[in-house]
This record gives sequence, C-alpha cells and structure tokens, in this order.
Amino acid sequence: VSNNTIQNKATDLLENIPPNIDQFFASNSEIYGSLPKSLNDLPKLRKFDMSSNALFGSLPGFTESFATLQELDVSGQKNGFNFTGSIPDNIWRSLSLKVLNLADNRLTGSIPTLVGNLAVLEVFDLTNN
Repeated sequence: VSNNTIQNKATDLLENIPPNIDQFFASNSEIYGSLPKSLNDLPKLRKFDMSSNALFGSLPGFTESFATLQELDVSGQKNGFNFTGSIPDNIWRSLSLKVLNLADNRLTGSIPTLVGNLAVLEVFDLTNN
C-alpha cells in the first residue's frame, strides 16, 4: 500500500495483516497514529516499512517477529510527526536484522554495546534524532 493517499489509523491497518505475511510495505502514505505496542502476531515478517507517514509515539516491540525480521524502516515521518523515546532493547537482539532505518525521528537514549551482536547489519541509520 505504499505511495498512496490511504488514510488509515495504523493500529486498525495492522490488526488486519494476515499472520503469515512475509513483507509489509506501507510507506509514503497517509497512515497516522501510533503503532500497536507489539507486533507479535507476525512470526514470518521479514520486511517492515512504514516510513514517510504520520506515525508517532514509542517504537513497539517486535518480539516474535525479530526471529525473522531483516529490514525495519520507520524513518521520516511527515508533518512534524515522529517516534519518540528510546529504542526498544529487543531490537538489539535481532540477529537477522540487515537494515535498521530510524532516521528523522526524535529518539533518545544511548546505543548499547549489543549493537555489536548484529553481525549481518548492513544499514544502520539514526540520522536526525
């Protein structure tokens, strides 16, 4: 659903994703609100991209999804909306993560030494936080 004028509340949209989905792309649209506190019902999720929307609040945990998650992009929220707070600890335990793009938000805190465990990480972008 990327590159559309779809205007959905993020929680409503994400509640209807089939549990076996492998990739979810909903970037550059008009999706708004906060993400649910967890996305644990997506155990096969490999790619998740909701960049360039109107999302805000804390980043959720992706606990079960992190067994397979390879790409996470929630960068560049539009119209002054941003994710805030610290990056959830479980992100640093995702050994399959190749792309982590959290740029252009208002995230705070420090980057723990656990980031060194992400051996396959190729893109790590925290620009403008």
